[in-house]
Amino acid sequence: MKRSIILAMTLVLFSGCMPEPTPTPQKACMSSAQLSSYSYDYLSRVAKMLREDKKNIDTFEGFITAMKVTVDNYADMIKSSVYISNVVRFLPIPYAGEVSNTTKLISKTALHLNVAAVALDRYKKSSATFLDRFDKLNRTTAQPEDLAKLATYADSELLSDARDLQIALQKISSSTATMAATTQGISDALDTTGNYVNQAKSYVGFQASAVSTSDKTKVSENRNSINAKMGQLNQKIASLENSADMHRLNIEKAHIYADLAVQLNQ
Repeated sequence: MKRSIILAMTLVLFSGCMPEPTPTPQKACMSSAQLSSYSYDYLSRVAKMLREDKKNIDTFEGFITAMKVTVDNYADMIKSSVYISNVVRFLPIPYAGEVSNTTKLISKTALHLNVAAVALDRYKKSSATFLDRFDKLNRTTAQPEDLAKLATYADSELLSDARDLQIALQKISSSTATMAATTQGISDALDTTGNYVNQAKSYVGFQASAVSTSDKTKVSENRNSINAKMGQLNQKIASLENSADMHRLNIEKAHIYADLAVQLNQ
């Protein structure tokens, strides 16, 4: 229904395309070849953007690997220091109320990274398939049916894979934000010379302890690394969203023109 409405609106935009009540046979204002040419042009825009984005997409793989290192460092920071582990127990931050929940956060983030790696691989493959099929077409000889099939592939596979990758990255962003909040909470506790944590530990019967310089250094480095990765991640998500929006618009227009060309041929 939606596509039928769009097709009807498109026909209205074609000046002289709507038949008038007259006994004289009317010719289409645009030929099938012209419509196919327009469809090809919009698909060429998708191909051009995919090639321009290729370098950026290729960096995603390295970024995911770097994020895994950051998550490992975060886990090591929590486990390597008894003091930091106890700090985490008393932080009023989501997922950080207990060390066990922090471990769950680490596992969840690692899982999201693995899912993102798989989604990235699928998106790269569907992009390569689209480009390979597009390169076999010619602007002047491409058949409407072939253009429509490629537009359908782009709509059902390429955009779907891009969306899956976007969702996977957003999940990483969410869990990474919680990691950042936890690390900042630990840093704040250490900057106050541990008074907050020591008071909490004394309340539940734990012995107060001193903060080591090594602990502060680990937390500071971890916090800076997570914040830097979060900035990069949000940029990548925004870039992917912008590309997907442009792809969706061009693919929809390519589909409309190809469908009109097929109908004229029929």
